[in-house]
Amino acid sequence: MKTIKDYFIIQELVDSTVYEKYGEIAWKFIDDRLLECLLIVRQELGVPISVNNWFYGGNFTQRGLRHNMSPLVSSKDKLYLSAHIFGKAVDFDVSGMTAVEVRKWIVDNPQKFPYKIRLERNLGGKPITWVHLDIMSDESKPKVYQFDV
Repeated sequence: MKTIKDYFIIQELVDSTVYEKYGEIAWKFIDDRLLECLLIVRQELGVPISVNNWFYGGNFTQRGLRHNMSPLVSSKDKLYLSAHIFGKAVDFDVSGMTAVEVRKWIVDNPQKFPYKIRLERNLGGKPITWVHLDIMSDESKPKVYQFDV
């Protein structure tokens, strides 16, 4: 049976600051339930998924775990309790698919997921061009649901 480590390295889920300090131990900061859901998406779709790509020379650094020194967090001037800071969220792209297509696939296949999940859908009324998936669900909502920011 394949595991999350067959598809991702920890550098794709944390930024360079966390990786430099913790290395492979940084896996402990990512919720196992989130990893299981990410693994399901990766295996079921059968194509590569990109979270952070800084390790490969790319620009994405904060699409997985965020911490108090992450620019997106440290620049906040009010309380910020994103699922990302708890290791319960990832933003990602799927090779050959739009974010709208991926979200539709996830919404159409809730039975494949063992946990309730949330998906960001629109930002300011426009579809988000990446997939945000988290496990910070509202128990009153369906198993898989979308929300707007």
